[in-house]
Amino acid sequence: FNTFTIYCHSVSIKRSIIIFIPLLIMQAKLLFFILLLSFHNPASAQEKKTNREAECCVGEYSFKEFLSKTIKYPLSAQEDNLQGQVVIDFIVDQNGNLKDFIPVKQFDKQCTEYAIKALKASPTWLPKMENGKPVASKQSVIIYFKLRGADTQIDIEPKDGDIIIWGYGSTKEKALTGEAHPSATSKKQ
Repeated sequence: FNTFTIYCHSVSIKRSIIIFIPLLIMQAKLLFFILLLSFHNPASAQEKKTNREAECCVGEYSFKEFLSKTIKYPLSAQEDNLQGQVVIDFIVDQNGNLKDFIPVKQFDKQCTEYAIKALKASPTWLPKMENGKPVASKQSVIIYFKLRGADTQIDIEPKDGDIIIWGYGSTKEKALTGEAHPSATSKKQ
């Protein structure tokens, strides 16, 4: 072998390596993709499509916003400085209708009635799905009635994202301090 022959062999080896390495990388990527697909379980993806919990058709945020705007704080409860938590269980039937409203926790009968009235007027829900079929399910909603500026705390304080219905407290106390109740209208004569 002379020097020229050795040089030609080294160049051809370099060319082979330059071609061989990208092929190895492509094969490694292909192998990785095949492994990834083997871990994907189509049965679990199908299960997600056929099983789900009941949910409001407008979404949770819009449902809470609807209740916050629809429920009114009863004036009698505000004047008596009543505040607290109302928990209502209800059924979402196979058609997405709400029914069988049961107050689980209440502090004032009228506040509970106002909350149930708003739930009855709420948008239709998407029913719970089990094995691709709609089924009835039990749901629960928590609504807080709070008075602005009240010194007293309710037994469980609401968190961000909870449904809070705000009131203003007794007009009798506000009259003594000179503050007007927002529901009271005053006419100048």
